[in-house]
Amino acid sequence: AVVSTQSTGHYYITNNLRVKSNMATLTQQKLDELEIIESIYPELIEIDNEDLVDCQDAADDTNKHPLLRFHIKFSKLHLAVLLPSNYPEDSPAEIRITWCGLPSDSESIVTDKLKSILSDNMGECVVLNVMSELSEFLSDIDESQEPALPTETVKQHYSRLWYYAHHIYSREKRSHMMKWSKELCLSGFILPGKPGIICVEGSKESCKEFNSKVRSMNWQLLKLQHEESSLRKTKFVEFKELIFDVHGRANNHQDLGQFRNFLESQRLKDTFQILFNV
Repeated sequence: AVVSTQSTGHYYITNNLRVKSNMATLTQQKLDELEIIESIYPELIEIDNEDLVDCQDAADDTNKHPLLRFHIKFSKLHLAVLLPSNYPEDSPAEIRITWCGLPSDSESIVTDKLKSILSDNMGECVVLNVMSELSEFLSDIDESQEPALPTETVKQHYSRLWYYAHHIYSREKRSHMMKWSKELCLSGFILPGKPGIICVEGSKESCKEFNSKVRSMNWQLLKLQHEESSLRKTKFVEFKELIFDVHGRANNHQDLGQFRNFLESQRLKDTFQILFNV
């Protein structure tokens, strides 16, 4: 990884690897990575539409060699990203950073983090990893400036289960889960769509019974992705469905960026990374 400082106060960060690959395959990899980024961070990304059209046309035409440019605007720094035609395997990803109020002692930390990500992921799509790392780092800075919460004095023990499903469409399944949560005095939510997420919290015994019931239904894929135990309090006051903006050809993908913001508002930002392995 190479970092060069410009007189404008920008940093240019690249990772270098020379591996030949099919141009159409590389173009599709760029588009796939961009789609995931748009889904998770829709409010942060600005895309060069002309580049996007060129890439979409080139996915089926190996004679075209398009590049892709877009901007990522965090509150305290902005990224100008350039993905060359041979990215990720044969050309470097170029990321220009503009500082926007980040504490000066944090700038070198950000630069070192990006250099580490780039060097550890040579020849692979790296922008999503960069954004995930920066999002977590900036959130930690914001939280460090907030007053500490009072310590709980009464210990009450609850469990919280997090499920990842390939999809949740069935009204029958959703109705069953709403009914069971009421019977078992559980709170949490269902995020229907593709992918689908289920969160339930309450007594250990009730969570165990819910787990047995939900696994008895037929799923294409259902994983207990994360389990929390010995919690002093619950996060949610009821069990409900979460509905955000939808997109995708079949309007079956909910806005994961809005879902991530929802979890952060509940002080559950680390759970998003656990659920989606980012």
